[in-house]
Amino acid sequence: LVWLNVRLCTQVEGCDSEPLEAQLRALDPNNGAAWFDSIGRAGKRNDVVAVRNDLVAIATSTRFDTYWNATIVHVTNAILRTHTMDLPTALVATIGMASAMAIPAYQTIVNACKGDPLQDPGVLNTCRQVSSVMRGGDTYLTEMVGVAIAKRAWPEGSAEYVDAVSAKHVAHYQMDADGKIGLHHFLSSQYAAKRLQLMTEKKTEQEVNLAEILDAKLNPNPPSDWTDKWGGS
Repeated sequence: LVWLNVRLCTQVEGCDSEPLEAQLRALDPNNGAAWFDSIGRAGKRNDVVAVRNDLVAIATSTRFDTYWNATIVHVTNAILRTHTMDLPTALVATIGMASAMAIPAYQTIVNACKGDPLQDPGVLNTCRQVSSVMRGGDTYLTEMVGVAIAKRAWPEGSAEYVDAVSAKHVAHYQMDADGKIGLHHFLSSQYAAKRLQLMTEKKTEQEVNLAEILDAKLNPNPPSDWTDKWGGS
């Protein structure tokens, strides 16, 4: 709820989100996402020192958690209690809302870990740590940002670079496979209930998708002839 309050506050002119961010850090001190808005403000001010300090805070976190599954579960159930939507409609509406609001933009973090700053050994090491934290994030978007940073922070052809490219390929395949499963069951009450239950049980978006893929008896790894439609994105 604090996370959602921060996201709402940042969209309202004159709302000071810093006290809410401090509350979030107190409640969840190991979550790098609690520093996102701080580093965003520092980026807008062109405050290089503040950006790097916040980058270090993210790098020394244990995870980058946007509370994606929990948000979908709690908000969908809250809508259902109003008796204004059926489950499939409430689930789709909530995912749309969360996509637009609960997941932050990542551009400031990406910009801090590319180009000339990576010539500084300290920044390079921090960005490598940030990459690791974000690759373990609770959404594919966070994971892919971590992969993108890894591809800049490690030399092409290195074990770390190759691992990042492989992780991106697998993630894109799983997103594609899960999307096709969902399209096949679009607006099915049974599918929506199953999806919501998985989101209740699982911590991350990736875990939910993997469970759906395995339940459909599909290979969780891309076959050799699979074409990545996202390409280099």
